[in-house]
Amino acid sequence: MATTNPSYYRSGGCHDIRQHEEHLFHLYMNQHLEGSPDGGNQKVVVNSRLPMLFGFVVANDWTIRDGPAPKANLVAHARGVHIGAGKADESWLLCHSILFTDTSRFKGSILKMLGNFAMDTNGVATDGEWAIIGGTGEFAYANGVVTAKIVENMHPTNGRI
Repeated sequence: MATTNPSYYRSGGCHDIRQHEEHLFHLYMNQHLEGSPDGGNQKVVVNSRLPMLFGFVVANDWTIRDGPAPKANLVAHARGVHIGAGKADESWLLCHSILFTDTSRFKGSILKMLGNFAMDTNGVATDGEWAIIGGTGEFAYANGVVTAKIVENMHPTNGRI
């Protein structure tokens, strides 16, 4: 039996006309735990109460600045969720939209990011890499890697979020 394409579907040749451009940013993402003196920039949505925080779900709106100082210029927000994803060890799956909010040419553009954050035996996040899996605006069709380096951990979780 021959199959035909439905009326709502069309296919054709695709020409890659994108111009590839590399963007290198050196930015600082700030996570303030729920209950921090400033009120925090994340909220526990599901407290699974399981070992290694497995199944724990946290919504976040982390700030991203152009320097490590608290008063450095705000350039973006990392909005999304992180989920406790490790049963044998504490590990977090991150899914964020990095929305640029400063007055540069990137304002309103978004990078979509997906990755994991592992924790050491003391419950402190370790360095890692996260995948850039797309974007909008200046970052349409983006792909690449975010290299995450822990600069300062002022609030080790020690099992608390």
